[in-house]
Amino acid sequence: MSTGLSASTIQRPAIAVQEVSNMSVALSNQVRMMEKMKSVYQADQQLKLLNLQAEVETLLQQLQNLKQQRLTEEDSEISDQDHQG
Repeated sequence: MSTGLSASTIQRPAIAVQEVSNMSVALSNQVRMMEKMKSVYQADQQLKLLNLQAEVETLLQQLQNLKQQRLTEEDSEISDQDHQG
C-alpha cells in the first residue's frame, strides 16, 4: 500500500519555505535601498533648492544695485541740467 507521497513531494515545502525566505530578504533589501535613494534624492532636491534661493537673492541684489545706479545717474543728469539751464 502506497501513500502517494514521494520524497520529492515532501522536499518541495522545504524548498518553497526557503524561496519565500529568500524573497523576503530580497524584498527587505530592496525596501532599504529605496529608502536610501529617497533620502539621497530629498537631500539632492534640498541642495538644489538652496542653490536656487541663493541665486535668486544674488540676482535681486544685482537688480537693486542697478536700480540704485540708474537713480543716481538720473539725479546727476538733472543736477547738471539745472546748473546749465
